[in-house]
Amino acid sequence: EAGLRLLAGQADAISNLPIEEIDRVENNPRTRVERVPGYRMYFLAMNVTHKPFDNKLVRLAFNHAVDPSVILKHIFEGNGLPLNGPLSANMIGYDPAAKRYPHDPKRARELLAKAGYPNGLEVKLHLSPDRHLKGREVCQVIARQLAESGIKADLVAQEYPVYWGRDGVNGGKLPFYYAGRSAYDADTFYDQYFHSGVTKRTGYSNLELDKLIEEEQQTGEPKKRVAVLQQAGRIVMEEATFVPLYTLSEIYGVARNVIWKGTPDNRILAVEMKIRG
Repeated sequence: EAGLRLLAGQADAISNLPIEEIDRVENNPRTRVERVPGYRMYFLAMNVTHKPFDNKLVRLAFNHAVDPSVILKHIFEGNGLPLNGPLSANMIGYDPAAKRYPHDPKRARELLAKAGYPNGLEVKLHLSPDRHLKGREVCQVIARQLAESGIKADLVAQEYPVYWGRDGVNGGKLPFYYAGRSAYDADTFYDQYFHSGVTKRTGYSNLELDKLIEEEQQTGEPKKRVAVLQQAGRIVMEEATFVPLYTLSEIYGVARNVIWKGTPDNRILAVEMKIRG
């Protein structure tokens, strides 16, 4: 509906422009599309209190099994960026030296065999399709990719309150799930997912990582804080605590006579706009 209002000249700017509407807005002489790298990052979480995710070799195998660039290309038509490491480039704590594990199904199979699963394994992949944009399609592609590495993933779609609640993610009940979150600072992500005892989302615990998270939380010096967050990020990746996927672009439709730049946090403020005379 918002797209139609924009095209009809009844709105100056809209956020969350559906991918299917991009061409129409771009091809209209009165409107244009603004794409901005967003803060919404998506990933696969693994709860280490559940087998087989207590085994680091298995977690590494899952990292090598998934290729987010295929998902971005085919499902989101290129409107996003793969995460190279645990964070996106626009987040505080980003480390330009960080690298994701390369997509390598053969390596994934070798790691599974080494972990005691020479014939592969079966898992359930939990998701909340009503919460995450195109979540079902994304997870179908992930399941196909995992299958190439000998991992059979059955999709379990749940309504968001069930998925996120005490019997789901926050009760530590889901071994493996597709998640998305918005953040411009690494702290909330590391604290909520990998800091011992803070939540039950992954059950992960590492004293060295705890020390770094606590240190950055008490550091008032921004440069030093970033360096500590980068150290924390290295542990998060070395330990293969999760499978980073991508950040999606924030997509806006804007009237051509409006001077305005889109923001990464999906907000539109009229005071920031100027109308071309």
